[in-house]
Amino acid sequence: MKRILASLIFMALCVAAAPAFAADARNINVINETGYAIKFLGFNGPDDGLDEWDNELDSTLKNQQNAYVEFDDDDDGCVWNIKVVWADYDEAVLWRNVNLCKFTALRLRYDHGTKTTSFLAE
Repeated sequence: MKRILASLIFMALCVAAAPAFAADARNINVINETGYAIKFLGFNGPDDGLDEWDNELDSTLKNQQNAYVEFDDDDDGCVWNIKVVWADYDEAVLWRNVNLCKFTALRLRYDHGTKTTSFLAE
């Protein structure tokens, strides 16, 4: 009886802890608060060079929409470069060496006065 009870307690603890182990610390929610649509959102490691990018979006990310980006076991490290390309013109924004393990959300913002794009990390 003690073995069955101990086994049930162990299984319950494993099930309760599973979500904590399932989420990658780099997974991030990107919220577009720029006022413009985004056609490309890419992440790459600092050692990968700036020519190799994969688009994380399935479709255009409109203003006030968000995209959840998941990393897998093949991806190494917390520090990543982030690239955004706008839907209406081909200019890009690049942030280098962003530590994704320090937050769970990026709010992309555009300042019309200075004409700069920034992000607020949460």
